[in-house]
Amino acid sequence: MQLIIDIKNESIANKIKTILNVFKDDGVKVQELKTKNQKPETILSDEYIERHWKELIMTSGNSSNYYKSEQYYEDRAEDYRQRGKV
Repeated sequence: MQLIIDIKNESIANKIKTILNVFKDDGVKVQELKTKNQKPETILSDEYIERHWKELIMTSGNSSNYYKSEQYYEDRAEDYRQRGKV
């Protein structure tokens, strides 16, 4: 599980980091982000990818060729079959 906390006051942030570091031996890792634009590394599980494959394809890179491909129509047909629309 990942937990992102946005702390404006640096002195409070240091206190919270100290508290969280107590759990370091239990596997808690504290990662500090320096800028607002920087995002933590995200690892997607196979289950998440299977459930959200369409959204991932639509939001990644240049997918304009996918919509023109035969695979797109096959994927759409399978999606409709799974949802009982065919």
